[in-house]
Amino acid sequence: MNRRKQILFYCLMVVMTLAIIEGMAQAAYYIAYGEFNGNGLKASAGAGAAVAPDAGDEEASPNWLQHPYYGYTRPEAEHPMNQMPPLRREDGVVLIALLGGSVGLGVTDAFRSALESWFRDNDLPRRPVVLGLAYNGMQQPQQIMQVANTLSLGGEFDIIVNLDGHNELFVPHANYFDYGISPFFPLLWHQLITFTAEDKLRVGQIAVARARQERLRATAQAAPWRWSALYGIISRYRLERVARQVVALNYELAAPEGGYSLERQGPQWDFQDQYDLRLTALRVWYRSSVMLRDLSRTAGAEYYHFLQPNQYVPDSKPLTAEERASAYNPQSGSIVTYNHAYPQLLRLGDELRRHGVNYHDLTQIFADNRETLYSDDCCHLNARGYELLADAMVRRLAPALRSRAESAPASAPEGTGGIAAARTALDASIRETAPDYAVNKLYFDVRLAADGVLRYTRDNCLPADTEALFFLHITPVDAADLLPKYAENGFNNADFFFSDWDGVIDAAGRCVVERQLPDYAIESIRTGQAIREARYRLWEARLLYPTDFRGTEGAARP
Repeated sequence: MNRRKQILFYCLMVVMTLAIIEGMAQAAYYIAYGEFNGNGLKASAGAGAAVAPDAGDEEASPNWLQHPYYGYTRPEAEHPMNQMPPLRREDGVVLIALLGGSVGLGVTDAFRSALESWFRDNDLPRRPVVLGLAYNGMQQPQQIMQVANTLSLGGEFDIIVNLDGHNELFVPHANYFDYGISPFFPLLWHQLITFTAEDKLRVGQIAVARARQERLRATAQAAPWRWSALYGIISRYRLERVARQVVALNYELAAPEGGYSLERQGPQWDFQDQYDLRLTALRVWYRSSVMLRDLSRTAGAEYYHFLQPNQYVPDSKPLTAEERASAYNPQSGSIVTYNHAYPQLLRLGDELRRHGVNYHDLTQIFADNRETLYSDDCCHLNARGYELLADAMVRRLAPALRSRAESAPASAPEGTGGIAAARTALDASIRETAPDYAVNKLYFDVRLAADGVLRYTRDNCLPADTEALFFLHITPVDAADLLPKYAENGFNNADFFFSDWDGVIDAAGRCVVERQLPDYAIESIRTGQAIREARYRLWEARLLYPTDFRGTEGAARP
């Protein structure tokens, strides 16, 4: 065979080999992808397109704008929360800030109208200007942040009005138990934080991976052998490997539950149950009102605190048929909360008044009203309801309104002496209104008498306060004193009901019930009240016996 024929033979063999390889690759491509490769770009056009929903999906985020101090704010630039510079006092004007959540937002227009009517009817020389700082989901300490930031930027107020109470109980629970967020962070904070630092790193990784995808796709489109099934398999494999990386990064970005994030969830609290969280929420609510009062004083403003009405507060309104159908949910967790948490807010309100806060309970303003006023099964009102609420607020504000309308604009304390005096007064007021002390007064006082009788007493007691089960768990020093049926618990169970042990409510509204303790040596006692069906503790005391009874009526050890 001459050399030319030999070269031709080898070339033919190479072509045949390549054709066989290409044919096999085409078959493999069809088996793998259900189609024949015609173009590397077409084969890989969809690679990487099916990615997870982005963490910043607008449907999952409320229509709020993030704010570095308030948590979030209204989107309108001209809104009082966003207005710069903040308004200052001036002749002819009484500046009134309205703080709170969605009910405060809902009543803003009616409140403004009621104030304007009141000023006209009383022929006063100034006019009211309402700064509507209330917004959906706001809860303490957001109100404090709004006032403090406005004052620090040079803003001023004549009167500061805070309408709250609902969100302070519900937002901490929803944040903590539903979303794993710090209970006193703004509502739905995990949705407001579109990207954390970790998320931004993933976003950068996704951008790099997608740029690599485009380069691979461009190469596949431009290559002269793009019709080759063998090349198609290679290019598609490379593209799909990058696409899998993009998908994985997207899922990490869209799944905050994948790990703890300080930015998205905030500092972690350790609450065992609703009882522990509710006690802390009560303290924050109480403390925040005291601090707003003192902050207002230092700024030369008057502070008024209103507890908002709600249809779940027992005996607060005769509900109409329409309200029962659309504004009252018998399965709502609100019922348990308002039966037991709101009475505690009411008692704390008495403490606020006792220490000089202009606090007003508005939960009973609809007690005799048979109109349809509530618009949903949360807490919101219709136009008529907001009108009545605004009128009730203005009537209680009348002394401050008249004083401010008839006098020159007040001034905040000036100079070192004024600020120092204000600081001294503030420190003293915080000491005298310690929230732990006030919250502890909400529950039964437990004392041990010399004869080994455990006495429960409570002032200003209501019948509802005695209906829940009293639990009494007694841990003996000697395990031999455990009853056999309680041996596994490590304590003897002596639970009881108020009526079963001749509990009494005297004419002064004081509840008293007593239990005789057993005569064995006792190490500790755990007692309180609970709603057994709901597994819900109302209060609890853990007492080392007799150490924690020191100073009570004869802390003798049986």
